[in-house]
Amino acid sequence: MTKEIGSTISVIRRNKGYSQGYVSEGSLTQGAYSKFENLNTGIRINTFKELLAKLEMSLDEFGFIHNGYKYNVRDQLINRLFDLSYNNKQKLEQLLAEVTEYLKVQDDILLENLSKICESLILLSETGKIEQARIPVQDVWDSLSKRNHFYIIDIYFISSILFLFPLETALEIKKFAFRSIDRYKDFQNIERIKINISINITLLLMKEGRFSEALDETTQIINLCKKHRDYLRLAICYVRKGICLNSIEMSGENWILKGINMLIALEEDNMVEILEDEIKRYEKILV
Repeated sequence: MTKEIGSTISVIRRNKGYSQGYVSEGSLTQGAYSKFENLNTGIRINTFKELLAKLEMSLDEFGFIHNGYKYNVRDQLINRLFDLSYNNKQKLEQLLAEVTEYLKVQDDILLENLSKICESLILLSETGKIEQARIPVQDVWDSLSKRNHFYIIDIYFISSILFLFPLETALEIKKFAFRSIDRYKDFQNIERIKINISINITLLLMKEGRFSEALDETTQIINLCKKHRDYLRLAICYVRKGICLNSIEMSGENWILKGINMLIALEEDNMVEILEDEIKRYEKILV
């Protein structure tokens, strides 16, 4: 364990009003526990988890508290990529600059991959050329594709770059990713990642003119968005459902209006602009 972890445990224990004897019972002698709190002596990881269980606290929550009620720099950088609801070039460039600075003082394969994803998404924003944007992340995909199943961070990375792949490849990746997600079904609301993956699949289907399949995919995502109360992505799905309905000669205007009004209510002005451009683009295709 690292320095001062015992001190953080001490603060949490006292704030909860628990005695050293209660927290240490069954894990450590009270004397050993006292040394851990007061002298920050090391203990086994399994013992540490037992202490956290007595304090009704997850390892993630403890790390957050221990870091001054914030994520460490590495986790902050990772979370910022996954929190982006669309490819905001300015935010991606800022994130890439910070990741680059981090890597100057600390080797980290995960953040190296994150930097490649940022480069790819920036290229796509600048050029609009998927083949060119795919180049920086090819190494990332080569590594991920060799794994027997995806872990959580792998799934997040896949969800960020899925729309860069040819449609048939993306559909196979989706199946593999969903099987991996299902293994984690009881872990921290992980099913929400399916929303991002399916939204990317919908976009690829629409680009290929496969609007009936895109409509089916969108319907499934709408149900997931409602289940997880993800109203931003629900609004996006409503708009795309409307586009798909219009494309197969059914009326989709009410769905488009519903989605746009939701985004306006959410004050997502940039997303409104992006989707309005998308609506116009498909209207031109249909004319």
